[in-house]
Amino acid sequence: MCYLDNGVSNHMCGDRDKFMELDKSIKGNVIFADHSKVPIKKGTILIKLKNGSRQFINDVYYILTIKSNILSLGKLLEESYEIKMKDRTFALLDTHGAMIANVTMTKNKMFLLNIETDVPKCLKACVKDETWL
Repeated sequence: MCYLDNGVSNHMCGDRDKFMELDKSIKGNVIFADHSKVPIKKGTILIKLKNGSRQFINDVYYILTIKSNILSLGKLLEESYEIKMKDRTFALLDTHGAMIANVTMTKNKMFLLNIETDVPKCLKACVKDETWL
């Protein structure tokens, strides 16, 4: 489950297993509203869309202590996603205008997105060419 948030600068996740890769050379801290500092790493998460296709979410901060997953609306806009909000509904469209998510606002005025993460698979194929025999 991810919270869609327009008050954060970056995507954030506290579950290491969700990351396809982590760039361990990128180190820094995130500072929360209570002025606490927490170390970060940055990585990529692969998500599975409802139509079966997959998409990468890049530059996600891995923050060990965070309990929720957060997608930054500002970051999504920077990455050319389209956001539409109307009648208590949030719609997220990809750069080609295809629907990625359509969620209804909760009673406490939040938008929660249920995304399924995936792992990349590498397949190998061998073809035997009889003409070389």
